[in-house]
Amino acid sequence: LFTDGWLVFDFVIIVLSLTFQSLQIIRAFRIFRALRIITRIETMRNLVTALFDIMPRLGAITALLLLIFYIFAVLFTQLFGHLELSDDYFSRLDYSLLTLFVMMTMEWADVARECMAVVWWAW
Repeated sequence: LFTDGWLVFDFVIIVLSLTFQSLQIIRAFRIFRALRIITRIETMRNLVTALFDIMPRLGAITALLLLIFYIFAVLFTQLFGHLELSDDYFSRLDYSLLTLFVMMTMEWADVARECMAVVWWAW
């Protein structure tokens, strides 16, 4: 009876939800029982296998993007660290990293306008 991992998972979730009825969070884990569909449908199984196979390559791409991000943070700290802005956007490397992350999420107009007011080529 307890040879199938999904049956054990179902059993543990149901027993925990019955034991700790006052904790609603345990009941929320019952939704994970739907993950059984991954083992039943071959297309889903192939998709999950492909996602796990691509993880090492995604790690390399992430490392490359972080390196480029770090280079630009150092560059911006050197170029704009001395500017008198309303906030310390580029005065330290960690502030530059945070500012670049904010700019990357399309909230760049305020920072760019302030820098362009002092340095014309900062567009």
